[in-house]
Amino acid sequence: MSQSRGQGDVHAVVLAAGIGRRLQPLTDGTPKTLLSVDDRPILGHILDALVETDYERVTVVTGYEAEQIRAFCEGYDDIEFEFVHSETYQETNNSYSLWLAREHLGEGFTLINSDTLFPTDCLDRLREHEGSALVVDATNDLADEGMKVRVEDGRVLAIGKELDRAQGEYIGLCKFGPEDARELVRRLDDLVERGRTSEWYEAALDRLVPDRSLGVVEVRDDWIEIDDQEDLRTGQQLWGEV
Repeated sequence: MSQSRGQGDVHAVVLAAGIGRRLQPLTDGTPKTLLSVDDRPILGHILDALVETDYERVTVVTGYEAEQIRAFCEGYDDIEFEFVHSETYQETNNSYSLWLAREHLGEGFTLINSDTLFPTDCLDRLREHEGSALVVDATNDLADEGMKVRVEDGRVLAIGKELDRAQGEYIGLCKFGPEDARELVRRLDDLVERGRTSEWYEAALDRLVPDRSLGVVEVRDDWIEIDDQEDLRTGQQLWGEV
């Protein structure tokens, strides 16, 4: 583990505002991040990993069934929680969720999508990486709907779902140092000012990479983004429930 720790190494932002329509009826009344995998909610797996790797603060952006998420987080005494609520979660995407948390981002942060299961060692290796970085799967075949990443010499050149000539898939886990975090907020500001609140936050990342150096940390083990019931079944198989 790195001996030098900045805010991005102790503060995580978890985006948990979405409805999870593709998982209905399982998400009728239950936020996607609280669906169970191996007898533990997805959010529980994420928070357990953050506790294990000594994160101190977590900012959670809520929307759908926010009180359930708050109540679940109350079970963690080792983490200081801050909550940001999106009133427009039904009409906006995660770029807007991240923008709402902008006052919490300036000193650096680790960003986690709340529907992603990943190996805990990713957090340690992300911390060890000097500078800002995205965690990328450079081994498995690219999924049609995956967030693709073009990489050259260990640096991210572009990111997007429609990207061609991609070398990997972004898994929904990354970190930003203070300067890069503030530049990212400027890109998010621009999206919101232009009314593009239905964009993925990766649209802001794609606008950031020409000017800032974002590195790559490769995931070394199983991970999954849970979007639908097939993903949920796969996650349960990978994490030992089935």
